[in-house]
Amino acid sequence: IRPQFFIPLISLLRNAARNSLEYRKQLAEMKNQNIDIENFEAGIDEFKRLWGMHYTNAKNRFDEAIAEIDKTMQHLQKVRDALVTSGNHLGKANTQAADLTIKRLTKGNPTMARKFAELKE
Repeated sequence: IRPQFFIPLISLLRNAARNSLEYRKQLAEMKNQNIDIENFEAGIDEFKRLWGMHYTNAKNRFDEAIAEIDKTMQHLQKVRDALVTSGNHLGKANTQAADLTIKRLTKGNPTMARKFAELKE
């Protein structure tokens, strides 16, 4: 290189090095931003995964609870029906006991009719 072009060539190299350094800083900054974005996206994905897992568990427990309530209601309905039927039978038994008379007991049984007639006399 000729001496008169030596200083301009050094200035050109120096400017190229400064520009290269500036580009490297920008590139490093962009890489950091991309890493931050990737970390943010990974955090969101992890949150979604955990949320989905907890939601699924809660939904399953909720469905189990509803099923148990339905079973309990069916069982209670059966118990209620049994109690209503028992009450009906008790009502019929009470009516029959109230209608019980000696005359009805001795109908068709002459021996007992005679014994009760003797007791009355």
